Amino acid sequence: MTTFALVGEPLAVDLANTVVRLRGRDVDLIADDEALTAWLDLHPNLGAVDGDELRELREAIREVFRSAVEGRPASPDATMSINQAAHRCLATLSSTSDGPVVEWGGGALAVIARSAVEVVAGASLRGCANHDCVLFFAHGDERRKFCDTKTCANRARQARHREKQHTQT
Repeated sequence: MTTFALVGEPLAVDLANTVVRLRGRDVDLIADDEALTAWLDLHPNLGAVDGDELRELREAIREVFRSAVEGRPASPDATMSINQAAHRCLATLSSTSDGPVVEWGGGALAVIARSAVEVVAGASLRGCANHDCVLFFAHGDERRKFCDTKTCANRARQARHREKQHTQT
């Protein structure tokens, strides 16, 4: 069973984080149908989606996210791909006994692309400060620098400790 990193971020960030770095190599966590189904199970409102189209959108999102984090222009092809999909996204309000509910239409790719636009527009996106990590997160705390405290932040603390020990000897 595949374990996904940082689930619970905005939808586009969750998708972007299906590429992780293990032992210096980027690994696609949704490379096969079983893994893709496991990821979609975490996002049941998306419905069915073509795996190849989802992975293509993910690469466009990762490019745009990297460019936002690095403060450089994004690839025009990546931007166009996201914009074309986001343009199909429709939002409607429904009244339920629990109050108003937003229903998203246009298909899974459109909803994910819309999420990517919202993340970039919200200027809350960061890349993990661990140079060996390729994950993104939407920060709510300006002091947050790492994707999570259990792995990347802990590794940074250990590295600082080793460096301090090394310079004292």
